[in-house]
Amino acid sequence: MPTFNGHSLPRGRLWKVALLTLILIAGHGFILYYASSHMALSAGVVAGVVLLIFIKHLGVLGPVFALFRRRLQKR
Repeated sequence: MPTFNGHSLPRGRLWKVALLTLILIAGHGFILYYASSHMALSAGVVAGVVLLIFIKHLGVLGPVFALFRRRLQKR
């Protein structure tokens, strides 16, 4: 039985996590390709939506909103 230290994964689970990651990325790419081929949107709008999805997936918006809330409460 392997011991888990921090973020280390056993080799058996590592390939499953890698496969799941690839499936998620491919799924997002397919959805974006399908949506862009069926809508007549400008490249700027599509790039903005992709950027917003990427930022939201990274979880960057929460700390940014918290920063703005703190600044507004100080006034």
